[in-house]
Amino acid sequence: MTKARGWSRPDARVATLSLWLGVATIAAHALRIRSVGLPADPDPMPLGILLVAFALTEGFAVHVRVRRGGHAMSLSEIPMVLGLLSVDPTLLLCVRLIGGVIGLAGLRGQRGVKLGFNVALLGVQTTAAAVLLRALSGPVLPTGPKEWLLVLIVMLVSDAIAAVLVTAVIALHDDPGEWKRLPGALQGMPLVAITTSIGLVSVLAIEKDPRAIVLLTIVSAVTYRAYRTFVQQSQGHQQVEELYAFTRALDGSLDTGGVARIVLEQARDQLRAERAELIVPNPDGTHVRLRMHGRRHLDISTVDALPETAWWQPARTGAPVLVPKGSRVIGSIEDGIAVPVPLSDGAAGVLLVADSLADIPTFGEQQLRLFQALANHASLSLAKARLLDELRREVAQNERLALYDPLTGLPNRQRFSALVDELRAAGTPLTVLLMDLDRFKEINDALGHDVGDQLLRQVGERLQERVDGRGTVARLGGDEFAVLLPEIRTREVALAVGDDLDAAMEQPIPIGDLRLNARVSIGVALAPEHGHDAKTLIQRADVAMYVAKTTHAGVRVYTSDDDRNSPRRLAMVADLREAIQRHDIVVVFQPKIETATGLVVGAEALARWHHPAHGFVPPDEFIPLAEHSGLIRPLTLHVLEVSLRRCATWRRMGHDIHVAVNLSPNSLQESDLPDIVARLLGQTGVPASALTLEITESSIMADPTGAMVILDRLHALGVKLAIDDFGTGYSSLGRLRELPIHEMKIDRSFVQRIAVDHRDRAVVRSAVQLGHALDLMVVAEGVEDEHTLLHLRQEGCNLVQGFFISKPLPADDFADWLTARIPQLGGA
Repeated sequence: MTKARGWSRPDARVATLSLWLGVATIAAHALRIRSVGLPADPDPMPLGILLVAFALTEGFAVHVRVRRGGHAMSLSEIPMVLGLLSVDPTLLLCVRLIGGVIGLAGLRGQRGVKLGFNVALLGVQTTAAAVLLRALSGPVLPTGPKEWLLVLIVMLVSDAIAAVLVTAVIALHDDPGEWKRLPGALQGMPLVAITTSIGLVSVLAIEKDPRAIVLLTIVSAVTYRAYRTFVQQSQGHQQVEELYAFTRALDGSLDTGGVARIVLEQARDQLRAERAELIVPNPDGTHVRLRMHGRRHLDISTVDALPETAWWQPARTGAPVLVPKGSRVIGSIEDGIAVPVPLSDGAAGVLLVADSLADIPTFGEQQLRLFQALANHASLSLAKARLLDELRREVAQNERLALYDPLTGLPNRQRFSALVDELRAAGTPLTVLLMDLDRFKEINDALGHDVGDQLLRQVGERLQERVDGRGTVARLGGDEFAVLLPEIRTREVALAVGDDLDAAMEQPIPIGDLRLNARVSIGVALAPEHGHDAKTLIQRADVAMYVAKTTHAGVRVYTSDDDRNSPRRLAMVADLREAIQRHDIVVVFQPKIETATGLVVGAEALARWHHPAHGFVPPDEFIPLAEHSGLIRPLTLHVLEVSLRRCATWRRMGHDIHVAVNLSPNSLQESDLPDIVARLLGQTGVPASALTLEITESSIMADPTGAMVILDRLHALGVKLAIDDFGTGYSSLGRLRELPIHEMKIDRSFVQRIAVDHRDRAVVRSAVQLGHALDLMVVAEGVEDEHTLLHLRQEGCNLVQGFFISKPLPADDFADWLTARIPQLGGA
């Protein structure tokens, strides 16, 4: 276990590799000495010259950078060629190691593990060259072109071995991906060929005249200078290419984490730093710190407060910080750079690097300018990524709202139906209970929507407590709740549960100083007896609940007779048919105003029915009757015709406004609807752009393909289309984007509490942003006070309607109200 921990440290891995290389070198020479014996007494003059040459060539190397790796290219091939052809291999090894240590430690300042590895590398290189040359040429070195070719091959092979070993040590120490960049590390091979050729020419020249060593020194110095200039220029171009690659990589990364990783990787690689860090502020005052060090390891932490004395603190206020080696700073860094990273919300982060690698002296002005360029690109990408992350969170929240009721937190109709269908697909018997609060509208009207909302929340909590994990409680909408009970198979057990829930609801519910009684009517449907899918079971539980309400039975299990013989429902259907035929259905109009100007721009047409015996019948009662009985078509056409004729009258009076009419789900399945709309527009003289047809999200899902055909034909007429009650239906954002719509209406359930509930405010803000992103006008309904209106105006909502503007008015009263209207928002 201790050994494993040691090997996990980068320096330990490099030291182990160096040790094995040293052992292999010593073993090779020990075998040679045992075979051929010790070398004869050498001439000290050539050895001294070689030692100086090795020290100089290793001390003044040209660094070729490959990502975070540094491959040092030197002119050591020249003295190596001289040594291979004139000195015993073991003596050559000793001279090269001594000269290498002088150059590496004395001139380049290397220490520790890095020095140990480079000395071991020199030993392997020298031994490999000598062994390979003797293996190819035999005991006696030939002279002439064959000798030259063999020496060239040997030097290329030994340098290739060195490139592989350097790549291996970088992979062990820092980055396993370094192996992919091995071809870049071999780019110094042309220099090896050149310097080897110079060495061969030098051997021939020195054999003729030893004074040629002066010319050799001059040629070596010029070659070194020329190659260093070439490498600097090529690496300058490479740095520009890396910057372009950095921007392209950022363009392809869409989340904050991906952008941060790319920024930190590139900052470390291009600035030649041991570690990099990105500090990003959170809206709550905390900070996220992302640190990359070692083998591309990324640490992410959240801190409440940043150290006030940190060396990079000035970068938070916009001032770049450059700390070269030798500076007095508080902290554990040798050198570093920190630059500000402005973000889109006015906040600023900090990007910093610290501890430069050994192949550069320290961070300087050149690195600072490069780092600022990287930070500028990072700033734009981080701002975009943070915005996208926020949108993703809002979309995720909206998707949750599509499955859960925002008021009670319970599953909504869509989620409840999905749960029922999942259980039925598995063959699980179950019971569905549908519950409706009696006289809830009276509570809302008498005590206000705030009390009504609190009552609904308390009812949801009480139901969950009573069900106690045996099933799922959901709010289907309005004052309607549902309970799903798996494994309930008999009517008797289902009725017992229903009676228990009914009794629980009879207990007073405290709301502030009030104690309210929430009497309920419950309908029960069992699967598989009464149906096999959610739609059928909910429908039949609804029928049973309606009968329970009209008969004051409290709880009722569905029977087939309930569908056919509900006396009041049958009578109401007949009365409704007669009322539509006599045009007794009244059309009232609720104004819609622009939040920015206060101008009245339109009105929504709403149907109202005053029954001669039962009095006012709420729309949520007679509209479903019309849909289920086939009367919705004549009712819709009646409202549409009245609305267009009234709109024509108002426009002749000089009021350039539009009228909005609701379409039922069945309307989108009628192929002649566009023709009827075109005919009525022609008869009334109302331009198509002055008519808005409102559709619900769920109405499209019944037959998406057929509905799209009808919507496209209406759109072609020039009629405006609006999504009504946005956020409460079944549509997806993807389908919403594909619809040919002009408006999006936010459901009143999200609007009414935005002045006091930050969650509803977040939902409305997201809906407005989404609507504007899709180039839609956004309308909010249910505006009942000035605070709500002001919040909607601040959020950028285009149009509003509600009791604070005006209640729905009969046509003549609406005309009088419109004429007297002062076109100022303050007068709303």
